[in-house]
Order: sequence, then structure tokens, then C-alpha cells
Amino acid sequence: MTVRDPAAAPGLRMLDTAPARAVGVALAGSVLPMVGPRRYLHSGPPFPAGVQLPGPTRGAVLGALVLEGEARDLREAGEILDADGVQLRSAHDHGAIGAMAGIISPRIPVLVVEGAGGARVHAPLNEGLGQALRFGSNDDVVLDRLRWLGDVATPILDEALSAVGGLDIAALQAEGLRRGDECHNRNVASTAAVLAQLAPAIVRAAPSADVAALVLEFIAANPHFFLTFSMAAGKAIADAAHRAGAAGLVTAIAANGVEVGIRVSGVVGWATAPAPRGRPRLFEGYTADDACPMLGDSFITETIGLGAFALVAAPAISSFIGADASEARALVARMRTICMTASSRFLIPAHDYEGTPLGIDVRTVLATETTPVVNNGFAHRLPGIGQVGAGVTELPLAPFAAAATVLDAP
Repeated sequence: MTVRDPAAAPGLRMLDTAPARAVGVALAGSVLPMVGPRRYLHSGPPFPAGVQLPGPTRGAVLGALVLEGEARDLREAGEILDADGVQLRSAHDHGAIGAMAGIISPRIPVLVVEGAGGARVHAPLNEGLGQALRFGSNDDVVLDRLRWLGDVATPILDEALSAVGGLDIAALQAEGLRRGDECHNRNVASTAAVLAQLAPAIVRAAPSADVAALVLEFIAANPHFFLTFSMAAGKAIADAAHRAGAAGLVTAIAANGVEVGIRVSGVVGWATAPAPRGRPRLFEGYTADDACPMLGDSFITETIGLGAFALVAAPAISSFIGADASEARALVARMRTICMTASSRFLIPAHDYEGTPLGIDVRTVLATETTPVVNNGFAHRLPGIGQVGAGVTELPLAPFAAAATVLDAP
């Protein structure tokens, strides 16, 4: 591994080699001490004091209150939330990570991933595209699906993972790149690989053939099922790098619909800026004004060299996010200019197995005024509606400048 700054080598080695193994599935309240009655986690950096929650987050919190039996309906849930009856904390700051609104309440089923030194990360199972709690949808269909995932699928998946000895997620991500995924917005091949490895164990763990078929059908019908694995692995790997790295390595990118924030090794807390809306490719019938600004923790994949940083490995994703092949090549080439090295395990077959850009250098970002670009989904700005599109978003320079100022202060 060749690096521009030898002092950064320990952190980069962790980005390049740290393990991430899926070891179980559990209800969040049983494995996350900060999650409890009316104590939920959310995606992105902590919300500024007194800020109004963005629509998708509000919709997800209302749905979670009903799911948990804290409210009889969405109206009562709204009264609880408006009376400051719910404590919300950043998932990233408490051993977890969430897509889009990212609400984690006690009954939310989470994947458990073990990283370097036994450190554990938790991420909600992916519910599928469109109408889902993570996009702010909260109708009976969404909540019934979550109940089924928690009551039926969770114990079966947990037993299946135990039976196979867990899954090496980093190896699955590397194979996904070879099969046309970028392991953020495209997870088709990686989901199929998880299904293939777990299917026999799921059949054995299920109480009946019919129940096994339902679990297998759910995974097979959800091409984003692997996203949970990819995000949790991203955080496990990036957190290891954050602990080991010299100052200046970007180890998280996350947004809460109000602010986008970055974590940087050597800097305490988050450096933030107003969340951008980016360049959404919208579903038919929606306009740019319908889209909530940047939201979610899934950009952790870019910090470990996947997502937009591996876009050329996934040509099929281009039309979904509004980019073409030449734009994808140019984007990845530009990301190389702000990274310290290239991955030795995430390789791009179409580019002579060149490693993806790895190790975003906050000082280089500032010096060149070239900011990371990420893939992302877009939720409707109003609660209860759901996903309205996907696209690419270029991050603002401000949080990188703020982090660099802290690092270089006398």
C-alpha cells in the first residue's frame, strides 16, 4: 500500500484490512443500551438544539411510537413527539448506523457486525425500497412488515448466521464489485450472495417450510437487503481506522436532513454544514422541491472506498442515479485526487483491477477545494410519503474546512 503521508499508515491499514463480520440479528432494545422506551437513535450528526425535525425523520419517529405501543395511532404519536416526549440521539455516536431517517427503536431488528478488537456495530435490517420507515413512511403496511421482521425473521436469521459461523462482509463487498455492485445504491449481486450462503440454514432454522419460504422470498425480492451489511461493515472498518489513524482521515459522512457532518480522526465530535439537496433523479410525478435535503448514514460506504468511489464497477446503477459511464469514470478519478491511497481488497475489474480510492484526506479536500461525492436516495420532505428518487450529491466544503482548522490550530 503506497501512501502520501506515512504518518497516516496505521489508519489506512485499518481502512484497507480491518475485519467486519456479520454475527447475528437481534431487536435493537436487547443489544443497544441507549435504545429504550421513547429513547431512539437517528441517522446523521446530532440535531441542533430546538431544530424542527425534517419530514422523513418525523414520520419515522411517529411510526416507531406506534410500533412500540407508546401511541395508539399517529395522531397520539404526534402529540407525544410535539411535547418533547422522545429522546433522539445520533446512532453513529452509540454503536449503530441507520439508512435515511435511520430511526432505531427497541423493536427494530438490527444486524450485529463484529469489527476489529471485537467492537460491535448495529444497523436496521433493510425493509425494501419505496414505502419504508427509513423514508418516513408509517402506514399499517410498513409497521406490519417491521413486526414480521422482528417477530418472525429476526430469530431465524440470527440462528442462520450462527449456523454458518457468520459472514465475512468485506469479502462479500469485494466480490460484489466483481459482479457489478458498488455496495451502496446497487446491491443486487451481494444480496444474492448472502441469500445463497444463508438459504440452507434459514430452511433448517425456520419452524416450517412455509415460514422459511416467506423469509427467503423477502430477501430475494429486496435487492437492497445487503445495504444493511455494507453500512454496518463500513462503520466497523471506519471506526477502527478512526481509533488507529493519524489526524486528518475522514471516517464518517452522515446527514440528518438538516445538517451534513463528517467525523475526522484527531477531531472530537462532528464538523457540520447545512445539508445539501444534491442532484436527485426523481421518480415520475415529483419535483426537486419534494425532496428532503441529504439524509442518512449510508455514506459511510464512501469512506471505505465503495459507493460513488466505486461507481465505475457498477454501470447498471448509472441510470438510476442520473449519471453515465463517462461521468462515472471522471467522478472516480476525481475522488482519487483527495484520497491517500487505493484499496488493496476493493478492486475494479473494468479498470485492470485497480483499487478504489481510499482514505479521504481532509487537508487535501480543503487545499484543492475538491469535496467527496456520494450516492444517495431521496425521501419526500413531508412525513409519511416515502422515497422519491436517488442521485449523487457533492458535499459542501465547510465541514472539511472546519475540521482542518481544528487539526492545524496551534
